[in-house]
Amino acid sequence: MTPKTLRQPGIKERVAQLGYLLKHTFALVGRDPGILRPWIRMSIYGVVMVILFFTSVIFLWVNNGDIGTPALLLALVMFLYKYFYYARQELRQSWLVSEALQGHKRSAAEAKAKVKSLKGTARWIALFDMVFNGLLSWAVRLRIGPMGVLMALLLKGVREGWDLINHYLLPSVVVDGHGIRESVSRMGRLKDNVPETLAGVFGIDIAARAVGTIMLPVYALMLLAGLLVGIWVGDSLPGYYLGDPLAGKALAGAGPLPETLPISALPIFIALGAAKLISVVLERMTTSVKVIYFSIFYMRITHADDIVPEIRGELEAYLRMEAEESAPVVAPGTQQG
Repeated sequence: MTPKTLRQPGIKERVAQLGYLLKHTFALVGRDPGILRPWIRMSIYGVVMVILFFTSVIFLWVNNGDIGTPALLLALVMFLYKYFYYARQELRQSWLVSEALQGHKRSAAEAKAKVKSLKGTARWIALFDMVFNGLLSWAVRLRIGPMGVLMALLLKGVREGWDLINHYLLPSVVVDGHGIRESVSRMGRLKDNVPETLAGVFGIDIAARAVGTIMLPVYALMLLAGLLVGIWVGDSLPGYYLGDPLAGKALAGAGPLPETLPISALPIFIALGAAKLISVVLERMTTSVKVIYFSIFYMRITHADDIVPEIRGELEAYLRMEAEESAPVVAPGTQQG
C-alpha cells in the first residue's frame, strides 16, 4: 500500500515531470484547444511587461526619461496587476478543463462569465499570491546572518506550500464554488479519498523550480553572448559605453591583445531581455500545465463519475505519469462534503 504522504521531488525529478507533462498535456487538451487560450493570454501579458521593463532600462540608461519613465511606470503597474490577471486566467483554464473532461466544449465567453461570478474569491487568491511572492522577495534581499537565512528558508517553504495549495484551490473554487477557507479545509478530506494508485503523486509540487534549473544555463549563455557582442560593438554607441576594463593594466606577453577593452551595455541589456522573455513564456507554460494537471486530478478525486468513460484510463496513466496508458480504472466513490 502506498502511504498517502506529501512528498517533494528532487530537481532532476522535477525536470523529468515537466518534460512528461509538457509532452502529454497538449495531447489531452486536443479535445478542446480553447484550454490553451489562457496560457497564450498570460504569455502575451508577461512578454509585454518584460519588454516595457527592459525598454525603460535601456532608455533611462541614457537619461531619456520621455520614453524610459512612462515605460517603467507601465511595467510596474503591470507587475502589480499581473497577480489578478493571472488568477482569473488560471481559474478560466481550470474550469475549461473540468468541462472538457465531462464532454462539454465551452467558449471563452462562457469561461469569462463563470470566473466573473467568482471575482471576489479570485481577488483573494491574487492577494495571497502577491503577499507570499512579496515576502519571499523581501526575505531573499535580507538574507544576512543565520537568522536571515533561516527566515528566508522558512518563507520559501511557506511560498512553496501556498503554490501547492493554490493549484488545488483553483478547481475547488471554480468547479464546486467553494471559498478559500473551505477549499483548504477540504484538502485533508480529499487526501483520504485519493485512490492508492494515485497516492504517490498527491501533493507533488509539479515541476516546481524546474524552470529555474532550465533557464540558468540559458541566462549564462545569453549573458556571455551579450558580453561578446558588447565587446565587438565597443564604444561605437557612446551612450551605452561601459568603460575599458583592461585600461591601465600591464599586458606583457599578451601578444596582439589590445591594451583597452571597451564594452557596450546595450547588447547585454538586449541579451538579458531576450532570456527573460523565454523565461516568462516557459514559466506561464509550466503554470498552465500545473493548472491542467491538478484540475484533472481534482475531477478524478471528487467527480470521477462525471468524466466521460472513454478517457478515464488515459487520464489515470497521465496522473500517475506513466509512459503507457493503463487499463481503465473503476471510478471510486466521490466525496463532496
